[in-house]
Amino acid sequence: MFATVMRGAGTRTIHAWCCAMQTRILYLDDSGKPDPGHASKAVVLAGFAIDADVYPTFSRRILGAKKAFYPSRGLPQAWEIKSAQVIKPNPWNRSKNRRFCQEVERLVKTMGGTAYAATILKSNMNHPMTLATTMPLQLQILAEHFDTECQALDRMGMIVADWSGHQYDQHASRCVASFVASGSLALHPAVYYGSSHSIEGIQVADLIAGVRRRSAEGDANLVGLDLNLSSARPAAGVGQTSKGRPYTNWITVF
Repeated sequence: MFATVMRGAGTRTIHAWCCAMQTRILYLDDSGKPDPGHASKAVVLAGFAIDADVYPTFSRRILGAKKAFYPSRGLPQAWEIKSAQVIKPNPWNRSKNRRFCQEVERLVKTMGGTAYAATILKSNMNHPMTLATTMPLQLQILAEHFDTECQALDRMGMIVADWSGHQYDQHASRCVASFVASGSLALHPAVYYGSSHSIEGIQVADLIAGVRRRSAEGDANLVGLDLNLSSARPAAGVGQTSKGRPYTNWITVF
């Protein structure tokens, strides 16, 4: 069973069961809250995309890095990376935390990953917003650009995010499903949710989101790492999105 997708002047045939192409997974987590009373100055949804057949090796190497840099914490499967414990000013003074982040960046790049971020600067909000509005907006923008990468790489995309609140997750997934279906994007028409405690990909997404937010808020310690992560993107040129916008992986929503 096949489905035909029209994109611009070209036509592509996609196997309905995704057997004709590899899957690429975009792992995501958020950092910051849109509530004006929250201390964060930015709201970020960020993470990285990687081919599904490469991910098991990536996961094992992240576990190896956790064991190498934090041997006193026990089995690396038994604890999760928390960005606040690594990149806040005091933890950042410890060289092992800086070197761990550099290793994560290296693994994302050398294993063909693409870092993604959708950033909202709260000072640019025209009116108060909640997660029920910011999360679907950021997800749809990321889906638009992730689809463009998947089209260029001949992949079927899947989005996996850290679960938050049950209602928020359902609402965001429905919004993405509608967006994917209406645009005939090369993505699964849903957002899949999992536990950061057991999925290394989501833990890395949490770290990337934290770096992006704190850099956007003006933390000079993280500007360099933020810039390096933003350069983790496809080597080959990627064209316009389905909405006619130039492809990018590091997006400022407003």
